[in-house]
Amino acid sequence: MDFLKNASIKTRLWVIMCATALMILFSGAIGLTGIAMTDNAMEKTYKNSLQPTSKITRIMQLMDENRVLIMLGLQQDPKSPHYKIQNYESSSHTTAIIKNRNEITALINKYKKRKLTSEEQDLANLYIIARTQYVNDALMPAVTALQTADYQKANKILLNKINPYYQAANLQAANLLRKIRETAIKNYEDASERFILIRNTLIYGTLLGILFISISATLLIRSIVRPLNRAVLHFKQIAKGNLDEKISISSQDEIGQVLSELAAMQGKLKVMIGELDRLASTDKLTGAWNRRRFEETVETEIDRLRRYGQRLSLMILDVDHFKKINDDYGHPIGDQVLVDLSNTIRSSLRASDSLTRWGGEEFVILCPNTTASIVSKLAERLRKKIATVNFKEVGCITVSFGVAECGPSETWEQWLHRADEALYLAKSGGRDQVKTIKRPPDFIEKATTK
Repeated sequence: MDFLKNASIKTRLWVIMCATALMILFSGAIGLTGIAMTDNAMEKTYKNSLQPTSKITRIMQLMDENRVLIMLGLQQDPKSPHYKIQNYESSSHTTAIIKNRNEITALINKYKKRKLTSEEQDLANLYIIARTQYVNDALMPAVTALQTADYQKANKILLNKINPYYQAANLQAANLLRKIRETAIKNYEDASERFILIRNTLIYGTLLGILFISISATLLIRSIVRPLNRAVLHFKQIAKGNLDEKISISSQDEIGQVLSELAAMQGKLKVMIGELDRLASTDKLTGAWNRRRFEETVETEIDRLRRYGQRLSLMILDVDHFKKINDDYGHPIGDQVLVDLSNTIRSSLRASDSLTRWGGEEFVILCPNTTASIVSKLAERLRKKIATVNFKEVGCITVSFGVAECGPSETWEQWLHRADEALYLAKSGGRDQVKTIKRPPDFIEKATTK
């Protein structure tokens, strides 16, 4: 059985055919002819079904690889944070892209030579149109931009053209692949019907031959149809956006190879989606959370406050005279100050605390399960620590803090507004200090009642 699982479909068919031929020698000329016709029809059906599937799957893989190569090419930009760890010449990416493009063109030409149904022809034409637009209007202009080291233009093309055009072309390819699969199933059903017809005819000729054919057909169906059905289910799950389902590969035949490529594609998609999600929730300059991530988290923390009575506080801080830093030293130095400041703050935070860049030189630190008095002490220690740091080019800076504790009936916007009022008091009171706003009345009343 292990041999049947790991052998190619063609090999399995030949093994079954040879064994069947030996039995047919004892079953008569009629049985031999009928079974040979059945096996040949089945072999042709499987070959015709799997070949276009592997071609389209390979095309989809190469298109995705080209998009990844564009991203890798962008990392050759000296301004990229990954620039120093790249060991490849940018020309290697563009050369690979062109090679993949030519291979896709060759695969499309081979596929078009097949005898296509009218629906397959229409879907193939739609894909070719989408792919042509993707190559001419997006991929090759991006390659040209990379070759001329115009990384900004290449990145713009990636975001505005390559990604949407890729999605459109990939959708058309998926539609074509789905149609091929439907046609394969229909062909298989037709072949099965022919097989049943011939088998029923041969029953009267030889019981032994029919019995062996039935066993052979059962093994063949189990070794091919079950993995094929699993592959179909995996494709459906990925199409629905479920990338966590484990793809099991139980054989090394053509279907196993398709599943292997699908698993690799699934892994790449998960990495890409995870990276996109990370970028969407962090500030590009400092690496701190952005407002979106803060808003998603603070609602959960306020819910814990209302359900379980956990205390919840935050501090909002602002760099004193930051505009003067930008004016005197330039915005690049100002940006570096913000980066170094965020690193200093993160090194002093507790594991449960989180840092958010709220805008410009203003940051918010969320402190779950903590009272305002404790946060005020944390803010004071942080203020003193920042004052001792020697920032490059600028020297020492000071920071003002506003602290507030969330009331049970407050929205996070109201709570943040009170913290902002405390920050205003710190600024107007001379800067480089920590101010705490009083708790709202409903909070005091609730605490007294308890």
